[in-house]
Formats: sequence, C-alpha cells, structure tokens
Amino acid sequence: MNTTRTISNFNLSESFSWFPPFYERALDLGAMLRKKYGNVHLCDDTQKLKDGDIYILNSGENFSTIELLNLAREKRPIALIADTKEKRVIEDWCTKNIKSNEKGWKKIYFVRSMKTLSGFLASSFYLNPSNRISISAVTGTNGKTTVVNATAKAFAEAEGACASLGTLGLIIYEKALNNVKENQILEFGMTTPSAVYLQRYLNYIVNQGINRLILEASSIGLVQGRLLSCKIKHAVLTNIGHDHLDFHGSFNELQAAKVLLFTAPDLDKVIFVKSNKTSFTTLKTIEKKIAKKLNSFLVSAANNKIKSDVSLKIDSVCGNGTEVSFEYKSKLIDRFLIPTIGTHNIENAAVVAGLLSIEAVNIKKIVSALKKFKPPTGRMSFYKNKNCPLVCVDYAHTPDAFEKTLSTLKSLIYKKKGKLLCVFGCGGDRDTSKRPLMGKIAASYCDGGYITSDNPRSENISIINEQILGGINKNSRSKWAQFENRSSAITQAILKANIDDVVLIAGKGHENYQIIKTKRIFFDDVIEVQSAFKIRNKNMEVIRNET
Repeated sequence: MNTTRTISNFNLSESFSWFPPFYERALDLGAMLRKKYGNVHLCDDTQKLKDGDIYILNSGENFSTIELLNLAREKRPIALIADTKEKRVIEDWCTKNIKSNEKGWKKIYFVRSMKTLSGFLASSFYLNPSNRISISAVTGTNGKTTVVNATAKAFAEAEGACASLGTLGLIIYEKALNNVKENQILEFGMTTPSAVYLQRYLNYIVNQGINRLILEASSIGLVQGRLLSCKIKHAVLTNIGHDHLDFHGSFNELQAAKVLLFTAPDLDKVIFVKSNKTSFTTLKTIEKKIAKKLNSFLVSAANNKIKSDVSLKIDSVCGNGTEVSFEYKSKLIDRFLIPTIGTHNIENAAVVAGLLSIEAVNIKKIVSALKKFKPPTGRMSFYKNKNCPLVCVDYAHTPDAFEKTLSTLKSLIYKKKGKLLCVFGCGGDRDTSKRPLMGKIAASYCDGGYITSDNPRSENISIINEQILGGINKNSRSKWAQFENRSSAITQAILKANIDDVVLIAGKGHENYQIIKTKRIFFDDVIEVQSAFKIRNKNMEVIRNET
C-alpha cells in the first residue's frame, strides 16, 4: 500500500488509502494504554510534557532521538512510545542513563511507523472523539481563518455552541442572551496541530459538551497526515495560491496536498467556491482522478451568469460594507448589507452560508449570520483617527491574498482621491520565490511605501528586503523606502501620509510578535498604528501652536 502523502500532478494512485498500514495495531495499543493508565495525557512535545504524561517520541529535523530522550527525562513521563526502528538506540540509552527508581522508563512501547500512526493511537486512547462530534474541515491558501471562525460563531448563534480550531487557536463560541460569547482556550502556534494534540483537543471539546467543530486544515498538516485519524463530515476548499512552496517544492505538489482532504472516507458533502477558478477547477480535477462524483455544494460571489447552490451577488460597495443579493438554489432570498468589503471576503461569507445550508440551518438564521459576518481581527481591520489617514491592518502574506487586499483598497482610493501606501515584508527561512512577486504586486497597486521586516528568523533582513525590491521596476524603486525596524516603518508611513491616503500594514495581522533570530519578541501592528496616530496628532498640535 502506498502511504506517500504527496501526489505529483494529481496522479492519485489506486493504492492510495486514507488509512496507512498497521493502523489497527496503533488503535489496539491506544485502547490498552487507556485501560492501563486511565485519565492521563499523551504528549509529543518535550516543551509541553508534564510529570505523569505518556510521551510519544517522534524524532525529526530539529532534534535527534538522544536529544529528545534527554529532554524528556527531566519531565518524568509515566511511559514512553516510540518507533520500532528506534528500539536499539532507546534501549542502549536507557541502559546507560536510567536508574532503577525511574519507573516510567521501564514501560516503553514500540510501534511501526509511529510518526504516521500516532494520531490513530491518540484517537483510540481518547475514545475516538471525532466519532462523537461533527467536523467540518476547511483548506485553502487564503480565507481559512475567516471562514472557520465566522462559521463557528454563526453555528453558535443558530445552535447554542460551536468550537473552532486553527490559526487563532482553540476557541469555543457559546450563545449568551442575544450575543455570542467567544472564549479562547489556547494558542498553539500552527494552523493544524500535531495528530496527537488534535485528538487531545477533540477530546477536550467533546467533554465540554460541544458537538460541532470547524477546523483549519493546512496543506502541510494534510501531507504530514495530522487529520488521518479524524472522521471528517464536510470538506471545504476556498482557493489555491502561491504559498509554502519551500515545503511542497512545486505548485502541483501544493495542489495535490489540498486534494488529500477530499479523499477522506465518509465525507457527506464538499464545498467549493465556483467563482474562484482554482477552487472550481480543482473540484473537476479531483472528480476525474478518483473517478467519483463528489457530493458537492457550490457557492459563489460573482455575476449573474454563475449558477451555484448559494450565491452572494455583489450589488454595490459602500463605506459600511457590501450590498449583496442572497440567492439559494437560484431563488432570491433577500438583499442586505454585509459589514465587510472585498470580493474575497464575500466569497468567504458565501462559504459560511454554504456550511450552514448543508446542515439545514433555518434560512432566516443564515441571513442573520451574514448580516453580522466580520473577519477576525487582523483581517481587513480598519483604523481611523482625527487628522490621520485610513489604516488597514491585514494578515495578507501570500501573493494572492496581498493582491486581493490591495485591489479592494485601491477601490477606496478612487473615492477618497488619495494615495495607496503599503508597509510589508516577507518571512525569513520560508519560500524565497514569493518575495519578488510580493514586490511586483505592491508596485502594481501602490503609489509607494515601506519594505520592512516581517518574521526574519535567521535571515538577514536587508537581504530579504532586497529580494522583495527585485520584483519592482527600477524606475519605481525610489518610491519604496527600506526599514529594517518594522515599528519605524509603520510610524513613518502614518506620519508622512496625507489625510486622504490609505495605508495598508500587511503580513502580521492578528500576530502579536516578531521572530528575530531565535527570539520571539512582542510586537503588535495595531498598537504601533495607534502609537503613530498619537505622535501624528501631537506633532500637528505643536505645528498649530507654533503658527
């Protein structure tokens, strides 16, 4: 059986299976450990490992088996699980290092293909939580976070409670009186958690009495099999754009990674954005390759020629949002205002409507949810202060998302008769091929701006910025200043902009940190914007007093 998770050029092998070999053995071991150790936790991260946990050792690029054993020893796990291929190394290490009173190290269990099977073991250990909850998984280069959190909030409004799991962490939404209460349980620093922690979180959600989860499924998470042990009811594809090519190697491999979600067994329905070319084309490609017509539900935010199950046709755009005509099965339901702008956000809202529709939520409740639709903080979040330009903080860090955001803001400029300026950078130790693309897109839409640091990590900031500048025509480069310090770039952009200008601060969005070298430093774009507003107003007050 082929267990390769990348499928070049969509060549889905007949031997491909959602379930890898030997997974039954992992299920048996998980059940046995649950019976033997009871209500303890599994953990595959030495930083989070606590006394009394069962430690799952998965060596990788960052740490060797010996290094992980040394780190885990300090936390005194109750038992250890590792790959069979590591047996000799672990036994030799135990002989040399473990004392007779260190009981946990006497209970070591070995499993073949541990990295692939850890999720199945964890699922069994936690009593198969995905069988006890309805899971909708959303994949796509852009829009996942907005769709997942907006949908979870809408389901909470309609049904009383719903959980979301993704970039913003684990959040439980509960309806309280006339409002939906948002309770962020934790942050975990990645879009899709490890297979072990995913099952652990599912178990927590189920124990809270929540019966529905909306989940972000990243392309990397899909390739690494983090969702293999989950029962997925609905799968959603928002779009496919340029991202994570440093990991996938090519755009074809990125597409193939997204396809994996739609090979999950027992899918009830799948949702594709018909007005998005990459999404709809992928649907047809999947159906052709797997020789099976998926039970698809199509949504759109486009012109009248596009037929879909749910359509949010854009009638007009105003300062408060977007006027839309909501159609269900080609029948006009209502016309109303959605409090956001940008075709990509209306597509996201259409996906939310689609997910509610396939679960037979009352149409009036769907309309109510759409009227309240709002992307999370850091997704097209606008900030205005007296005597200051309009500032937009957005997470856009991929070429596709960046272009969509700039295109939307450009339309505002025509009405304001100002300039569009931008502050942005690119992450270090990540896909270098997108850097000149980001520069080219910025120059195409903006009147100028500031190229600065994002999360440089181990890379030299000036080198990253020069690579971005490489995508900008030589005649236009004088319009773009380079700042290694992101705070300075944001401040200068707001101080020098005219009141009718629009300034986009892109790339960080909701993130409240920068990663520089090996340090994670607190940094919040919104705080920097507000600080720059204060400085600008103070400077203007001084000028007025002097005159």
